[in-house]
Amino acid sequence: MRIEVIRLMANEVDVWRIDLARQDRVRQCRSLLSPDEIRRAKRFYFERERARFTLARAAMRQILSLYAGIAPQELCFGYGSGGKPELCAGLEESGIRFNLSHSSQLALLAVAQGLTVGVDIEWVNAEFATEEIAEQFFAATEIQTLRALPSTQRAQAFFSCWTRKEAYVKALGKGLSIPLDSFAVAFGPGISAALLEVKVDSREVQRWRMYNVEVTEGYKAALVVEGENHQLKNMEWDESRFAEMTTPR
Repeated sequence: MRIEVIRLMANEVDVWRIDLARQDRVRQCRSLLSPDEIRRAKRFYFERERARFTLARAAMRQILSLYAGIAPQELCFGYGSGGKPELCAGLEESGIRFNLSHSSQLALLAVAQGLTVGVDIEWVNAEFATEEIAEQFFAATEIQTLRALPSTQRAQAFFSCWTRKEAYVKALGKGLSIPLDSFAVAFGPGISAALLEVKVDSREVQRWRMYNVEVTEGYKAALVVEGENHQLKNMEWDESRFAEMTTPR
C-alpha cells in the first residue's frame, strides 16, 4: 500500500482529534495492533475501555504511518522509563515525536518533528474536581486560584489546570516520579496556558511552551511543546481513511 507522507517543518505541531465512539470498528482496529498492544487492551476490566484503547492505538498507528511513510502494522514502538512510547527499529532517526491521550469518547495525538511533546485530554467530571483532590495534587498557588473562583467555574478550571499539568508530565516522560505539586501552571477563565514555576529547575519554564487545545464541549485539553514559536494545526482523523488503511494481517 502506498503511503502519502506528511512533512512537518521544525516548529510545526499537528494535533489530531480522534473519535472513539465508533466501537463497531474495534475488530478491524485490532488487526493493526501488535501482540503487546492486544495484551494491554485485555487488561482493562470493562469492554468499553478495552474498545477505546484499541481504537486509540489503531488510530495512532494509522496517523503516524502518514508521517513515517510505512504501513500502520509495520510501526514499532519502544518505551521510556516512564512508559512514554517512541518509534523504534530505525524509525527514531526520522525525528518524529508524538504523544497520545484519551478520555471517554475522544483522543488527541500530537505529532512534531524533532520536538518533544506532551498532550492530555480529560472529560470534565465535576465529581472528581473537588477541593480535596486539588489539595492532594495541586501547587499552593493553584489551590488559591481555584478557591478564588465562583463554584460554578471550578470544575472547568480544575480540569484546565489538571490537563496542563498532565501534559507537562507527559512531555517529560517520567511518569509518576514527578509530583504534580512540584510545579505550577497558569489557568482560569481567560488565562492563557503557561508553565509558571518548576521547583527543581527554574530553567524549565523557558524550555517549554504550553497551549490550551480547544476540543468538544465537556472536555478540556492541553499541549506542551519543547522550544518556542510553534505553529499548531488542528487535524481531524477521517473515518474514510480509517477504512482504507485498516487491512487484515
